[in-house]
Amino acid sequence: MSKKFVVVAGSPIEHSLSPVMHKAGYEELKIDWDYFKVELTASSLPDYVKNRDGNLVGMSLTMPLKEVALQIADSVTELATKVNSANTLLFKDGKVLAGNTDIYGIVAALQTNKNLDVTNPSIIGSGATARSAIAALSQLGANKVLICARNQTTSSQLINVAQSFGITPTEITWKEIHQALAASTVISTLPSGAMDTYAAMGPEIPGSLLDVAYSPWPSKIALEWILRRGFVVSGLEMLLHQGLRQFELMTDKKAPAKQMREALFKN
Repeated sequence: MSKKFVVVAGSPIEHSLSPVMHKAGYEELKIDWDYFKVELTASSLPDYVKNRDGNLVGMSLTMPLKEVALQIADSVTELATKVNSANTLLFKDGKVLAGNTDIYGIVAALQTNKNLDVTNPSIIGSGATARSAIAALSQLGANKVLICARNQTTSSQLINVAQSFGITPTEITWKEIHQALAASTVISTLPSGAMDTYAAMGPEIPGSLLDVAYSPWPSKIALEWILRRGFVVSGLEMLLHQGLRQFELMTDKKAPAKQMREALFKN
């Protein structure tokens, strides 16, 4: 590569809309950089970073790389350490820096609801995004959370993260998912299609929903929410805001939010 570039990495990665958004930002600010997708697994990321091209400025990370990223970084931000999840790698002066812009993305996405109520929030799922959601809820002033997940190991980690932020967690079983859907603010961190079976279990008058799965959109659960006049935030909103923050960390310039939003939402 003769010019600077950034990559988004994960597995699967083909569906990622990050290149569309970041390239629109480069174009608007006349930054002569490129942005690619790279299919990497948790076992192939360390070598990729170690043998990286000198023009690689940074990486946007998605599943399943957000935990391993912390292990290969020279320094990790306090928040990324606390939630054991990094979605951003920066390469500066030969050093690897890891950070988390997902938390900011979730906060900004939820704040699009001017009447947001986090007195009784819930998180569905217990992976890296769920841990970032805990930190986001903490920043929004929540002091308790309902956790609904199938994986006992990761849900116990999520409970520990909640407690580290001073949030009181209550765990419910997967069979009680209707209780999670009845929360004042619901954050579904499950992959695309995973909530389809449970979409109709929401309450007659739902609260706010952030569904981080954005393709296809609207998801079945988002559609149910819309029909019942609940407040719905697309995962695209989260993707946009975490991407704006990433863009600024990588370029040291103010992200052109309007152009990046337009590029993302027209796809």
